[in-house]
Amino acid sequence: MLPEVLDRPPGVQPTSMTKTLAKVVLECGRFRSLVRLLLSVAGILIVTTAAGIVAIGMGTPFDWLPRRLALLFWFNLLLLPLLLALYTVLTHRLEGRPLGSVGVALHPRWKNELAMGMAAGTGMLVAVASVERLLGVASFSLGPSHAVGVVLAGGFYVLALMVAASVEELIFRGYPFQRLAEVAGPAIAVIVASIVFGAAHLRNPFQSWISTINTALVGVMRAVCYLRTRALWLPIGIHFAWNFVQGYVLGFPVSGMIFPRGVLQAKVSGPSWLTGGAYGPEGSILSLGVIAAGTVYLFVSRRVLATREMQGLALGPRNEEGPVSSLFSTGSVPSEKR
Repeated sequence: MLPEVLDRPPGVQPTSMTKTLAKVVLECGRFRSLVRLLLSVAGILIVTTAAGIVAIGMGTPFDWLPRRLALLFWFNLLLLPLLLALYTVLTHRLEGRPLGSVGVALHPRWKNELAMGMAAGTGMLVAVASVERLLGVASFSLGPSHAVGVVLAGGFYVLALMVAASVEELIFRGYPFQRLAEVAGPAIAVIVASIVFGAAHLRNPFQSWISTINTALVGVMRAVCYLRTRALWLPIGIHFAWNFVQGYVLGFPVSGMIFPRGVLQAKVSGPSWLTGGAYGPEGSILSLGVIAAGTVYLFVSRRVLATREMQGLALGPRNEEGPVSSLFSTGSVPSEKR
């Protein structure tokens, strides 16, 4: 599919500069992966800036919600449709593929992958909390809020955290990451995207070097989940459940932020490298071990695989294995058998 920007009227011969430009930016009649990567990054910068400007002017939806959480809620709620619109343009106009090829197609196993991710995220967070409780550095009590307020707040957190998880996965494991994997290979793409993901959280309150490493490693885990399933449902489920259980259910800080009206209140004592301190369990050395173990499991598990539908959408009509093959010892993308 030849991009319209390089079309020329019939009878008009291309100049040498046009030929050179075409060789640089085009491959097989469409923009090279690197060009599409750069266009997507530029587009993300534009839509995130626009969403941020609008979000700043929005008020707090509930009087009990801190201003920082309200700002993040509006920002993500505005950004999600903008990202989907951007990716629709990129996939449809530049590649001739549907939006679902980014990893959001409702393929036959999408609900299973989302549920599997939620179970994994819940299990990993509960494992960290249980070890802290056994070591005597964490204790839990019922939150002070009324039951009705807790339930209503829970509904809000489900919406807010699901939207936030979807936005972050679309940005860090979505179109730009997928094009980077085509350009540099999946291993380099995982490393680069995970470093950027960790760096994006450096401005969070009470962050530490442990929290930054843990965040980067979580990026590795979710990137592996995408590469194995060619869909974003599994990483979205992990992302959502980890934050929901951490902040709303157990009452820990989430990346340095407290969620009011949670089910439980967590109280920690001891060194911050062990408990995570005011940053939350994500800043704990215990999370490092759990995240590493979870990553290994998701990498080798036979339950984590790509459906034929997602493999075809992600790899194109020719169903090429492409650069992802080097990530797996089998030499191909894991996929379900008919």
